[in-house]
Amino acid sequence: MLDLTDIHVVDNHCHPVLLDQHMDRVQFRGYCTEATDPIFAEEHVPNTVYYLWLLRQMATVYGCDRNEEAILAARNKLGNEALIEHLFRAANIDTLVLDPAYPPGSTCYTPERMGQLGRCRAVKMLRLETLMQQLIPEYSDFDEVVDRYSMVVSRAREDGFCALKSIVAYRTGLNITEWSKDEAFAAFAEARAEVTEQGQLRIAHKPLIDFLLHIAFQHAANQQLPLQFHTGYGDSDTDMRLGNPLQLREVLEKTDYHTMPIVLLHESYPYSQLGAYLAAIYPHVYFDLSYTIPFVDKLEMLAFTRQALGVAPASKLMFSTDGIHIPEMHWAGALRGRSVIGQVLDEMIQADEIDEEEAYHLAQQILHDTAYTVYKL
Repeated sequence: MLDLTDIHVVDNHCHPVLLDQHMDRVQFRGYCTEATDPIFAEEHVPNTVYYLWLLRQMATVYGCDRNEEAILAARNKLGNEALIEHLFRAANIDTLVLDPAYPPGSTCYTPERMGQLGRCRAVKMLRLETLMQQLIPEYSDFDEVVDRYSMVVSRAREDGFCALKSIVAYRTGLNITEWSKDEAFAAFAEARAEVTEQGQLRIAHKPLIDFLLHIAFQHAANQQLPLQFHTGYGDSDTDMRLGNPLQLREVLEKTDYHTMPIVLLHESYPYSQLGAYLAAIYPHVYFDLSYTIPFVDKLEMLAFTRQALGVAPASKLMFSTDGIHIPEMHWAGALRGRSVIGQVLDEMIQADEIDEEEAYHLAQQILHDTAYTVYKL
């Protein structure tokens, strides 16, 4: 199998890790599933192939016995920063492209500190729905919200963001349409009423979200700023029927937005072939291959990687982990990504589709070079 360990990876989509890494088994297991019901951490996570594989890798890197109790004791003994430093450096990371909007910043290491611990670069993206949720409770005037939102997004690159991100798939779906200002205003009034009644806002008002997203698309196109979309796999909070990347057709077809690179996250799992198709057809669409979340086994990762490489150019594919909460995610994702991509490319060599030199070139693009181009790193 191709050995890709020397390629420094750009993790093109990930999140900060928690300040407190001392965990019991239930807490640690809870970060290894997208299920939110506590019964999964108690009963089901230890019976997933992914978790069993992860424990074996952790036992090796921590030099301890292969049982969960010994593994968690070894990680807890290291201490917070020593743990992160050890794993990030073992992952051989070039750049972390971080979404610092979640988990909350008060509970996590800053992007800057994560970069210091990993001896790597850390850059960040701006999550649009989080910005909306900050502005709508703060300002009662709709025009003022729109103006302030527009100003922040228009300055995104100037303010150091390398990309925008939307989780609209989690809220109202990827079928983003155009609404009149009056329709958006009516939805804004509903959102403000929710703030008054409940004291907080979880924005899920489709005309308002879509209206503000189109404003962001215009600014992103002007700045040639990439926009990441959550697609496919997520917890029960997302309606997977509306997370199919084909729902983005209206946005993808709009010529005014063609200077905005679009990144489909999480290999659109389980819509992986469809997402790869979009990257193969639209010049401004790129496809993210995530090797920690979804929490699936190697065989499933091989399947979506084959689908992606079999359909889309490697210059349209980018590696990520979607690592979050615990540094094992970023490290294991890098370990897994190199292994899976190497195995798929080796299969293609054996099938006489490519030669070894071409295989290494494609791996270099997926793991590193394409992200450098897309995010102007």
